Amino acid sequence: MQARELFQDVFELTDQTILQRLEEASQVVSLKKGQFLCKEGEIPAKLDFLLSGLLRGYFLDANGRDITDCFAYEAGSPAMACLGLGEPTSISIECLTDCQVVEVPIALVTELLEEYPQLYQLYTKMLLKALAQHWGVKTAMHQYDATRRYQWFMRTYPGLHQQISGKHIASFLGMTQVTLSRLRRTLRESGQL
Repeated sequence: MQARELFQDVFELTDQTILQRLEEASQVVSLKKGQFLCKEGEIPAKLDFLLSGLLRGYFLDANGRDITDCFAYEAGSPAMACLGLGEPTSISIECLTDCQVVEVPIALVTELLEEYPQLYQLYTKMLLKALAQHWGVKTAMHQYDATRRYQWFMRTYPGLHQQISGKHIASFLGMTQVTLSRLRRTLRESGQL
């Protein structure tokens, strides 16, 4: 998938002027496993959209522990580490696999948002989707016990457990790797996995 396909097929943009401006300013970048798109506190100059691969957003807690905040694995997922464009990032974004992203300069995104209301609607839709996903995580973290959190993860992110280390899944679900390992064994033995 290339930039134009992403904008047309995933984002469903049809205006040829918008498509041309985005395509001309965009760049497809290949990243290796372990590389960072951004680190916490940086002010990004570009907005990244995932084409392929798997990304993880994380932050460090008060004790310096690495806490996984989110995963991006679908084509078109924005790799935004802050709410507003041009603001300092609140998390770091790391490649868990080799990835390809489309980079669009934030200056152009800001300009296009002001010129084209349909892009502002798309941006709002993306923010609302991200809010819904984060709200789902918050609900699972605070209303479910460890077993239900893992079952929720398996339903919400089907197949992802095969691509992500237990360390990152456990961190995301607010449990230790030992607890996750025990849960997996118990669920396997009871035929629930």
